[in-house]
Amino acid sequence: MIDPLTILIFFGLTIVLGYVGSIIFERTRIPDVVWLLLFGLLVGPVLNLIDRAVFVSASSLLGAIALLIILFNAGLHMDIYQMINKISRGILLVFLGIFLSIGGVTLVGIVFFNLEFMHALILGSMICGSSSAAVISFVDPLKIRDGIKTVLKLESILSDPIAIVLTIAIVQIATASTQTAPLINNLASMYSVAIVAGLFIGVIWLLILDKIKKREFDYMLTLAVVFLLYVFAESIGGSGAISALMFGLVLGNSYAFSKMLKFRKRYRVDKTLKRFHGEITFFIRSFFFVYLGLIATFNTTYLFYGLIFLVVLLIMRLAAVQISTYKMNITKVERDIMRSMMSRGLAAAVLAQIPFIYGMQNSEIFSNVAFIVILLTVLINTIFIKIFYKPEFEMPEKKSKKRKV
Repeated sequence: MIDPLTILIFFGLTIVLGYVGSIIFERTRIPDVVWLLLFGLLVGPVLNLIDRAVFVSASSLLGAIALLIILFNAGLHMDIYQMINKISRGILLVFLGIFLSIGGVTLVGIVFFNLEFMHALILGSMICGSSSAAVISFVDPLKIRDGIKTVLKLESILSDPIAIVLTIAIVQIATASTQTAPLINNLASMYSVAIVAGLFIGVIWLLILDKIKKREFDYMLTLAVVFLLYVFAESIGGSGAISALMFGLVLGNSYAFSKMLKFRKRYRVDKTLKRFHGEITFFIRSFFFVYLGLIATFNTTYLFYGLIFLVVLLIMRLAAVQISTYKMNITKVERDIMRSMMSRGLAAAVLAQIPFIYGMQNSEIFSNVAFIVILLTVLINTIFIKIFYKPEFEMPEKKSKKRKV
């Protein structure tokens, strides 16, 4: 049982650290993620001030809340026209990144660590996708072009559901509980259901918001709809995270959607809603990274595994970015930033428990390697931003109107 006063201190320090970290980032370009992760490590694995078992048992719930809040916020602040323009680049980057990472990790796992093929394949699928929560948190404060931000956000948002479907499917195949044929159908169904649900409910809620916009607590009601939409999408076989993103996209681009759908009235969502949700997102993302540090486990036997897999993921990331940005009008700084966005997050931590749930032998390797890879990729992401991102670098479109991504 955790002392309530300890929890209050924990949450209070998380908010203070997140705020101070944002100020430090403005001056030093060291992301607040570093301090949040270190704080989580300190109160968890190092000093054992908080029982990590309590938080590990709630990882699915906390992960769902973090994803829906952060992705809803991403949708609110994403330009629909930028998204449409960059969707092909984002899809190319996500599939290259995922399949190159799976191939590299699987090959190295078999050749260097003598892992069984299915074990190596599961490990690869588990850590193949970048974390949307981490990438969005890294990208948002950077002064780079919106087109580059959109590509990186799309990649991270799309990769989580793919990694989840692939990992569960491969584990089921390994335990002889399913066949390979339904895999593509499941993936297509998950995305299509989520997109349709998010867009449809988003348009309906846009009309309702216009009717109640002068009433109090309209934001809290909107947040309740996001939670219900997430549950609804998941219950009918879709991705709750993607549906939350689409819902936010409609509200954040209310004028554009009302114009595209040829409504008589051009709807606009109150800026207060965006601002208030930004405050909520700040706390959730701060807690998310403290949580990752808190639930981390260290096993010296697998530390070397994690370091080797980190190198593999880095090489695959360089290759994926190089190919996906071919003939793309992009600066060296922007390409280097794209190369650095390889953080793994809570999805990998949750997926690491799947083999154990299905009763696979030697399943401890997945959780041990996953936590090490998560921490190392976030740290390497932080270091690369410090090296590659120049404080004097500004968005090129502000310097030259002629230049486009």
